[in-house]
Amino acid sequence: MNKKREATFFESVLSLFFMFFFVFIGYLLFGLRVELMMVAAAACAGILAWRIGLTWTEMEKTISERIISATPAILIIWVIGIVIATFIFSGSIPMLIYYGIKIVNPEHLLISAFLLNIIFSIVTGTSWGSVGTVGVAMMSIAAGIGVPLHITAAAVICGAIFGDKLSPLSETTNLAAATSGVNLYDHIKSMLWTTIPASIITFLFFYIIGLNLEITENTSAASSTEMLAGLDQIFDWNILLILPFLVILLGAIFRKPPVPVMLLGSLLSLIIGVFYQGFTLESGITAAFSGFNVSMVPGMESANWSDALITLLNRGGVMSMVGVVIIIYCGYSYTAIISKAGFLETALRPLTNRVKKRGPLMITTLFTELFILVFSGTSYTVAIMIPEMFKKPFLKAGMGTKALSRSIEDVGTMMASLVPWGTSGAFYISTLGIPVFGANGYALWSVLTYSTPIIAIILAFAGIGIYKMNATEAQEALAQYEAQKNIS
Repeated sequence: MNKKREATFFESVLSLFFMFFFVFIGYLLFGLRVELMMVAAAACAGILAWRIGLTWTEMEKTISERIISATPAILIIWVIGIVIATFIFSGSIPMLIYYGIKIVNPEHLLISAFLLNIIFSIVTGTSWGSVGTVGVAMMSIAAGIGVPLHITAAAVICGAIFGDKLSPLSETTNLAAATSGVNLYDHIKSMLWTTIPASIITFLFFYIIGLNLEITENTSAASSTEMLAGLDQIFDWNILLILPFLVILLGAIFRKPPVPVMLLGSLLSLIIGVFYQGFTLESGITAAFSGFNVSMVPGMESANWSDALITLLNRGGVMSMVGVVIIIYCGYSYTAIISKAGFLETALRPLTNRVKKRGPLMITTLFTELFILVFSGTSYTVAIMIPEMFKKPFLKAGMGTKALSRSIEDVGTMMASLVPWGTSGAFYISTLGIPVFGANGYALWSVLTYSTPIIAIILAFAGIGIYKMNATEAQEALAQYEAQKNIS
């Protein structure tokens, strides 16, 4: 049995380089699956770990422990898929879309797009679901009244990621809290420090832009009208459809465990779908597993639905979350190995030893997150890697872990839409039909995405909202962190 030795600086940097190398070469240049690229990086890091004395049994045990620690977030991710599908099955999500489109004021389309996507994203917990539903509808309306589509896309995306960031149903929110060891609702509260000022700036920005746009009096686009007609055919509207959302909101207000609350809301949605909308129970169970499908509509299975309506409704289910969970497993395999081997600590030592003040540390953290995001293409990798890399430096600087968990989303969630080859960027491009960059791209107009990390840096330098600890509290937190790490 080899005796474990300390990793050299070269070995440590090389282990980090593997992740960027495989993602850049395999994913960006050749379009290979990012999950497999992370497995390749983990395998190479494992070889380096074996060189310094770690056995496969030790690495396997470490990976298992890390995955177990993420189980609460993984459970929520699975259940979110059920929630989306069943809430469509009951007509709850479609009703919000239907009446949301009807009350949009054409003179304030950008503000309406921003605010409606905030609401939809918060109650559903998914920016993708919000963009793929109300976002698509808002783009159709914008096309009909002459509002620039790239600016509308920016308003849609900003609203969607705002809601996604603050929703207790969001998988990225739960993952960031879980990997940082922070209570979910404390994590959400901490994000208000950066998100609220950035959202106010964004609101004023779109309000001013809207006032200076020449909007002609016109009716909504034909596709939106067709979409509304289709929704009217499929679903019956009633205030009763709000009940599943109330279950989720009340659970969040009273801080009840998210998984049971969401399952209760899904069960209620199934009941409404069967007894009020007229769907079969078999269709409801199928929707919960593989997603809702318009072919489930009783008596209209062969109806010629529009592509917009199909895009709007065909979504959700447990299977829709498989990709997210696989990324978590692959990412944890890599981070567990490089952490157990001490690669992270050794590689970062020259940087963390020099960066001790709060402001420079926050800048270093956010730019590291952006670097990982650009090369991995997904915010999940950021959420997995950053706590391992920066939890100890944050504690040494006297900043609470809630500031660290918040920083993960200040870049990981907020700026993911700006990476065209990433999962979020690719989704938004294909769904909204607008490029990220260029004269007709949405990046420049997405004020929320880059104002949030700027505010985070300002707050760190000012010492505001970073949950400062005195020397004694910091030492106690560090001791607890080291004890937990030794147990692992």
